[in-house]
Amino acid sequence: MKNLAIVTDILSSNFLNSTLLRSSTYAMDDSDVKGILLTLIEPNQNHATLPSSVKGWSEQSQEPVCYWTGITCDPIDHSVIGLNLGDGFWVKTLLGINQTGHYQDRLLHAEDLFAGITLHKNRQALNSIHLDKRNLQKGEATVGPLFPSGIEKLKSLRFINLSSNQIQGPIPKSITDLPNLEIFDVTQNDLIGTFPNFQSDSLMVLDLSKNRFHGSLPKDLFGHSEIGRDTAPYLKSIVKFDISHNGFNYTIPLNGESAFYDVGAQTETVLKNLQYFDLGYNLFSGTIPNNIGNFASLQGLFLENNRLVGTIPKSLYRGSGIGANPLPLVQLFLQGNMLSGTLPSGLADLPNLKELYVDGNKLTGTIPPNVCNKGLNAVFVNDDADHDNCDNVVCPANSISLEGVSPCTRCEDDGSAFRKYLGQRDSECRPKLSEVEILDLFFDHMHGEEWLDPAYFWEPGSPACKRPGVKCGDSGKVTSIRLPSLGLRGPLIPELGFLSELHSLDLSDNFITGFVPSEFRFVDKLIDFNIKGNELQGVIPVLLCITEGINSNGIGPEGTEFDLLYNCNNIACARGTYSDIGRAAVPTEEDVDGVQCVPCFDDEAKYYLGRHSCTDISIAGLQFRQDDIRHGVVYTIFSLFAIAFIVHLFIMGRRKKYVLSENEDRSSQQQNALPLQRQDSPLSVEDDEYEEYSDDDWTAADSETDTLAKREARNTAIELTDNRLPKVA
Repeated sequence: MKNLAIVTDILSSNFLNSTLLRSSTYAMDDSDVKGILLTLIEPNQNHATLPSSVKGWSEQSQEPVCYWTGITCDPIDHSVIGLNLGDGFWVKTLLGINQTGHYQDRLLHAEDLFAGITLHKNRQALNSIHLDKRNLQKGEATVGPLFPSGIEKLKSLRFINLSSNQIQGPIPKSITDLPNLEIFDVTQNDLIGTFPNFQSDSLMVLDLSKNRFHGSLPKDLFGHSEIGRDTAPYLKSIVKFDISHNGFNYTIPLNGESAFYDVGAQTETVLKNLQYFDLGYNLFSGTIPNNIGNFASLQGLFLENNRLVGTIPKSLYRGSGIGANPLPLVQLFLQGNMLSGTLPSGLADLPNLKELYVDGNKLTGTIPPNVCNKGLNAVFVNDDADHDNCDNVVCPANSISLEGVSPCTRCEDDGSAFRKYLGQRDSECRPKLSEVEILDLFFDHMHGEEWLDPAYFWEPGSPACKRPGVKCGDSGKVTSIRLPSLGLRGPLIPELGFLSELHSLDLSDNFITGFVPSEFRFVDKLIDFNIKGNELQGVIPVLLCITEGINSNGIGPEGTEFDLLYNCNNIACARGTYSDIGRAAVPTEEDVDGVQCVPCFDDEAKYYLGRHSCTDISIAGLQFRQDDIRHGVVYTIFSLFAIAFIVHLFIMGRRKKYVLSENEDRSSQQQNALPLQRQDSPLSVEDDEYEEYSDDDWTAADSETDTLAKREARNTAIELTDNRLPKVA
């Protein structure tokens, strides 16, 4: 209730201030408003009779629209400011689809809308999530209405709740352009499209959860690198941001250049009211951004069930920026990702933390005692059970649980590297895999029966060392797997990282998808790792980037910069970059440059790791790479072409002017000559006067057409001069 009181105070104060500023600005006649609202029930093909508890919503109704069920009006000018048609009210009651009559007869005020805002999330059990998916797959597709048209004419609208109405299609731009939106809730519909761009700078609640939105978030959504442009205007007042259960992908656009902190004022400049930030159940990859630590009011952070890698950043429990303090987090959901490293003991410093979920990741080590002693996750775990308090946080290594938290079942220690992780979700303690079983699993996931060369077919269960492309050492352990350009497709299995003697792995130029498993850091002897030319996404796991020896990572001559020695690009070029070998290479000698990954802007480089080529483009018959364009090379060449063209025109103009001037001068001289003056030859003028026409001046740079034209002009001039000379008897 304390959290709700905080957000209600924020929203209510904003409401009172904006009411005085905006009252009467968008006032409309009641009849006009009534006509607009009635367009919302035009799709009612069943002509269903409305329940008696529903006021208005008919042509015959004498009730003012401000008293209609689900309508909220401004208390001063009585303009419509809110549509509370959520929880299926529009589609079930007003449109007569699965009609119900369980709606209150009430006049909703702004406070009622604020009080309905939830800043708490309940963790969903895994079995219920799987059940929901199965029911969705088995159930018939529901045919719902499109987003209601006409309401964009109500420019005074500040609150829109259309949740759970089976709405299909995109959100119209005319809706996102509404200038005064403060609450926009369309959760649990069937909406599609990319992230909508709102225009209101007063938006406080944005809930797009449980729809079918897709694509990446705008890169400047949460912050700009330019001074004075901190964030998208419509997020400056945001309190709740929920886009969970969609198909958003790529990375979370919170990078180190985002301007969240005003150094001069030493205060957060944007998103200072953000309390609820939910990106769970999407397809986000990359790492958890450090800049989340700038959200000084954040109480709920939900990043569960994505594809995030890397470690848990310190900024989550220390905050970020000058004078930072621990965040007021109450709930922190990180489960179901690919996070690595250890569980930081600093999480115990979060004073308000009640729920922390990190199971289903690749965390190793032990659970810090001070985290265990906080009494976390009591709302999800059965406190009556007899178990260690640490189990409430996450199950320890070498144990299993269906949920990854208590109750946990300990397994026998058989040395399996796979059991190093905390919070493993499983129903049984699975035995350690042999190398033959690992290769069989790899062959199956890589669609081995479809490899381009039939000679590389691996018979299931066959000895590992006798398989094509596989080599073993004296110990009989697999030391090398080389399968380039064979048409492998599918995700890399993490079990490859448990081949303890592997030192060379070449899977280049195939169609491998998914992400690079962090388990390769467990292979102490891996020195040659080639994954260039595939369709791998995300980022290189951080712990793999600091593993010494892989592709000479961390090994170089004295004086080599640390950032070059230990670099993720040494494993594979990051998305948006490329090199000829698909990765960077540390210099092998002093004063010798290594290989660097350079920017590339074609689509494949944008989405995939380890690109070893960049799309070429043709300009004036010359080939340039797109990264050259971005770095100014082509602009320079265009400038040189332009300068050369201007100089050419200037010279040609001077030549033409000189020719005409010479012709006029000669004609004038010949006309004024004495009639009896004898000429030794028709061309008595000095030879150098015709030097301008000499064939020696024509170069290979001149075209054949220009050459012929200029020669013809020369001959004509000579002929005219000869005709005008006086004839001697």
